[in-house]
Amino acid sequence: MAVAPKKKIRNCIQCGKVFLTQEREELCAECKAKFYELEKIVVDYVKENPGVSMTEVSEATGVSKKLIQRMAREGVFADVPMGENFTFPCASCGKPIKTGTYCTSCLTRLRQETKRAAERMKIRFSDDMPIIEKLDAMAQRDFDKQQRDRRTFSNAMSKLIRPR
Repeated sequence: MAVAPKKKIRNCIQCGKVFLTQEREELCAECKAKFYELEKIVVDYVKENPGVSMTEVSEATGVSKKLIQRMAREGVFADVPMGENFTFPCASCGKPIKTGTYCTSCLTRLRQETKRAAERMKIRFSDDMPIIEKLDAMAQRDFDKQQRDRRTFSNAMSKLIRPR
């Protein structure tokens, strides 16, 4: 029998409305529909006007630059031929980019830093394994003692409460 994923209560980041979701949705159904409408307007405009800048798209469609940047970061324009003027800043260094969140050099730097951090953690965890195993065994003994104490207490209470 398959278990259905749990639904979570979230607030829409756009309107603040509370909604249920099974995924990591950030927008309620109404705001998501509005977003897709705006997305279609922007993509159609960019397709009809190749070589247009982000500022020009924003002014022509009425969609904010921030929302157009979010669309670009999410890959909405991946299949649309973009002109040289359609750029936005890298989230790290501010260098103009066309897709994603980071420029190539920042992405390379972040990957190297992540790799180094993972290597340091692996070394640290391997050195600390005996300590972790001891702590785990102590926690298990403590848990077992608490369970025995609860059973003992429940048995004693049931003997007191039972009618004779």
